[in-house]
Amino acid sequence: MTTAQAEAINEEGMDGLSKLIDEKQIKIDEINSLDEKFNECFTALKQKLGINSLDEAGRLGIKGAKELQELVSEIMVFLREISEIEKKNKEKANGLLNELGAKIREIREGRRVSSAYSPTASLSPPSYFIDKKK
Repeated sequence: MTTAQAEAINEEGMDGLSKLIDEKQIKIDEINSLDEKFNECFTALKQKLGINSLDEAGRLGIKGAKELQELVSEIMVFLREISEIEKKNKEKANGLLNELGAKIREIREGRRVSSAYSPTASLSPPSYFIDKKK
């Protein structure tokens, strides 16, 4: 989703970008929930085994500790990659916002100039008198 977001920013597809952001937020909320549950289980496991880290579990010869440690390491690498893409996306989005802000300022300035050169639009129409006497 982060990669798709980068493409949407490059193509300046604001509608698609908004939809991706909403979908991504749903996934982030799901991941946060899973992470909290994992953290609770992992903390309970560490307390039960009397250890402070996965390294200690591996040294104790606990089955599956090494695989868990490798999976956690892979996840951390993946998160760093996503973080880098997110930083680039943020920079691109800020640039896009600056461009849009400049265009809006140009439009406002154009309106002011236009109203200065055509003040008749703001005045009431001229009065005409018709002489009905003959």
